[in-house]
Amino acid sequence: MFKNWKTAALALSVVGLTVIGCSSGDKPSAPASSSAAPAASSGEAKELVVVDWGGASSEAAKKAVYEPFEKAKGVKITVVSPTDTGKLKAMVQSGSVEWDVVNSDTDVALRLELEGLLEKLDYNVIDKTDVYPELVTDSTIGLQLYYTNIAFNTEQFSGDNHPKTWTEFWDTQKFPGARSLYKSPMGTLESALLADGVAPDKLYPLDVDRALASLNKVKKDVKVWWDAGAQPPQLLATKEVALAAAWNGRVSAAKKQGSKVDNEFNEALAMSTSWIIPKGAPHKELAQEFISFAMKPEQQAAYSQLIDYAPTNKKALDLLPEEVKQRLGSGEKNKIMIDIKYWAENFNEVNKSFNKWLLE
Repeated sequence: MFKNWKTAALALSVVGLTVIGCSSGDKPSAPASSSAAPAASSGEAKELVVVDWGGASSEAAKKAVYEPFEKAKGVKITVVSPTDTGKLKAMVQSGSVEWDVVNSDTDVALRLELEGLLEKLDYNVIDKTDVYPELVTDSTIGLQLYYTNIAFNTEQFSGDNHPKTWTEFWDTQKFPGARSLYKSPMGTLESALLADGVAPDKLYPLDVDRALASLNKVKKDVKVWWDAGAQPPQLLATKEVALAAAWNGRVSAAKKQGSKVDNEFNEALAMSTSWIIPKGAPHKELAQEFISFAMKPEQQAAYSQLIDYAPTNKKALDLLPEEVKQRLGSGEKNKIMIDIKYWAENFNEVNKSFNKWLLE
């Protein structure tokens, strides 16, 4: 079950959270039929610009959401990748917005909302009833959940002989070999505090000095500070590192392709991304309808069968085969929801301290 604050409701109902990466080749559940929404009238916008992260996640969204929505509404979706927060801010501040809908990291979305850069979502159009309430605000709604977890090379650590906690990940004598950690404070500082014995429900507010002191203990063993999700499974597969903090979907995709890598879900750190509409988006009404469509359980289930992101609509879980739920990570292990509200309020200050420490 989850050990962190404000996650009791999430823990009781979610059978598995997950993280980034391409899933198995199973076909998705049938998406909602074209009768889910009427075709666009002659007076409606005919094009919608959707911004996402690109790669496998974009391909999955194309099959599970974009193409069905195009058919249902009689519109064309133009996809722009990757998500660029700086460009979004510049567009809104200049009053020249080209994007309609954006898939953003939730903590970033919350910061954009606080800055007044987003349209409010219309919950008369968007059904939020079965979406985890922790992931719903006036201007953001969570679309998927993902993990940063311990990943390992199965030739170097086989069976149960691998780190199952961040404390063990930090133990370079019991589990020798180079490490790789995420070049970002979010998730990295939490893992450092867990390694130093902080209880999951006592993580926030983060003791940044203690986290950096914990990181000092393993810094010399961190061969690569990664900043792209594809790096950890590649580093593990080539044995450049033996252990990594990684997005588990990336690792599961590599494993499916034959790489000797695997995930440990215990103490996995759960995060999310959210749908947002930039302030002044040219097709705001259609954007609301798109988000409504994308949040339907049928679309979310279809997406989760194509890529290892877990749905945020609880009804979507009922539509997933047991094999997919297991691949997403069962609810039997301890998982910790990262406090996105903390990061929305503190990221810039903490990131300065983290980057200063990296250079020391």
